[in-house]
Amino acid sequence: MTSDGATSTSAAAAAAAAAAARRKPSWRERENNRRRERRRRAVAAKIYTGLRAQGDYNLPKHCDNNEVLKALCSEAGWVVEEDGTTYRKVHFPPNFDQI
Repeated sequence: MTSDGATSTSAAAAAAAAAAARRKPSWRERENNRRRERRRRAVAAKIYTGLRAQGDYNLPKHCDNNEVLKALCSEAGWVVEEDGTTYRKVHFPPNFDQI
């Protein structure tokens, strides 16, 4: 029971009703969103093509931003594991004594 006397099930029902009452975007708004997304993908494709051609990045044909970030991190001396864990590559000099 909440402070106003309503139970949690009625609060959940009210939240579900509010979610169902969302507005529907107009045709024009949906079309603008499609165009914006198409432009965004075209710009990203040009960036990836340039990185492959001029930056010598070994990127797959259909890559996403994560692949680009991994390539940039490895170039900067960082290691990115499959789960996203990122850490700096450590190179110890030959005469370095670890504590």
